[in-house]
Amino acid sequence: MASIFANLQYSILLRFVLLCIVAALLSWSFQYLLISDTLYYNAFANQLSYERIKNMIDEGHHWIWLGNIFIPIIYGIKLTFITICLGLGYFFAKSRFNFSIFFNLAIFSELIFLLPILIKLLWFLFIKTDYDLNDLTLFYPLSLLNLVDAQTIPRYWLAPLQMLNLFEIAYWFLLAYGVADATGLSFKRSFGLVMSSYGVGLVLWVVLVMFLTITYS
Repeated sequence: MASIFANLQYSILLRFVLLCIVAALLSWSFQYLLISDTLYYNAFANQLSYERIKNMIDEGHHWIWLGNIFIPIIYGIKLTFITICLGLGYFFAKSRFNFSIFFNLAIFSELIFLLPILIKLLWFLFIKTDYDLNDLTLFYPLSLLNLVDAQTIPRYWLAPLQMLNLFEIAYWFLLAYGVADATGLSFKRSFGLVMSSYGVGLVLWVVLVMFLTITYS
């Protein structure tokens, strides 16, 4: 497996740390530049008391820092899951498994998902400056959810329609290119491996999210 993904001495840790730092900075910017106390009061004024809304805002501020602390853990779990999916797919195809190479590939490909966060930040800062909490929650750049009226569809369809976006498609191609580069398989076989491993895992995750939404909504 001689490739650009095979030079792993310190690149895995470095890429992982950089990914977490950039994600934390974007999360912090999103929370402090876009989400104000006024948004909460406007959203819940007819449902909750002033004191309850204030308590919710204070709790939210604490969760911001806690959420940033958990970013490495969340990424670690997600990337490990993707690595196992790809690794098992390759194992069944070639009877070989290399966790480090596929984990490095998962980190590299994950960078594509920082773009929609940045686009969303810039969109509400400079283009749609008159927004509410629903706008922030439901908007996802270049997704199918933007093509429908989110207020008229069942809630369990929101997450799947958000996940069906051009960045997800680009992610699949990045994974396939990385698998081809790291293993020597053709791009066609690599894309098939991604579909049969990560693709199946993604479908199961979407079904789980829909099930939980229906159960607890």
